[in-house]
Amino acid sequence: MKNSVHTYLGDNMSIYIQLLFASFFWGSNVVLMKLFLGKIPFLFLATIRVFLSVSFLGIYLIWKKISLQYGHQGKIFIIGTLAIYLNFFFTFIGMNEVKGIDNAFMNALAPAFTFLFGVLLLKQKGSFKEYLAIGFTLFAFLLSIHFRIFDIKRGFWYLFFGMVLYMLANVFIQKWQLGRSLVFSFYELLYGFLLLLIHCLWSGQIQVYTLFNVSLGFWFLFILISGVGFAYIQVVYIKAIADIGALKTSFFLSLNPIFTYVESLVILKEKFDWIHFLGFIILAFAIYLITNKKEEISLPHNNE
Repeated sequence: MKNSVHTYLGDNMSIYIQLLFASFFWGSNVVLMKLFLGKIPFLFLATIRVFLSVSFLGIYLIWKKISLQYGHQGKIFIIGTLAIYLNFFFTFIGMNEVKGIDNAFMNALAPAFTFLFGVLLLKQKGSFKEYLAIGFTLFAFLLSIHFRIFDIKRGFWYLFFGMVLYMLANVFIQKWQLGRSLVFSFYELLYGFLLLLIHCLWSGQIQVYTLFNVSLGFWFLFILISGVGFAYIQVVYIKAIADIGALKTSFFLSLNPIFTYVESLVILKEKFDWIHFLGFIILAFAIYLITNKKEEISLPHNNE
């Protein structure tokens, strides 16, 4: 039992490192999408991004000769609708109207809504450290908007709805115990892609000629960060939800603004803001609190 516990704790440390890499990809995606939006219709761009992710993941599954058989297709369809289709739809609309760093800072609200959905759907009860950490993330978000709640732009509300739906999907994954399977991630992305494609066709946003508005160098980054990177993000988050739960996983979304901010300063030439910098420190402290919460000596369920 002792060895098993040490193995579990070691796995948790590994998943934290993987989540750090996922935050880098997510934060970099925000900057990259800001460069592409305006040159390519937002829904067409979102569809391409998910198509690349599901394609790379599908190729990997075939290469590793992993069976594509997986049950719970109805539940996966719901997850794909919430976490991929609707999340991308609202997020990409919002990206057009706010700065890159403001887009990423919306993720500071992720722990609060994950906790709320956990209470409602999983009947969870929070600890003092969890309440404290969530309070810090909420304060960091309010700080990032200079406490001007009633001056929030429409773009923020689009980003807000996208984030909330993504967190709801993560809690459903934990509630339905869908596990940490690559095949699950494949179908989640596939259903999201098909819904985006249908919407894209219906709205007339498939404009192939716009693809030539972007240089080959940026397309290489798009394929690497948005294609491979987003597939990696989905796989890691689903694994993390099974290993450490949806709430802890959501706190690592709060790291995204840090990567986005640094890249926005360099690439998008956005201005340095001490308020945002202070917000990063608060978010980092909240993550420290939540990741140093003592674990109960019990092993997670393996749903594979």
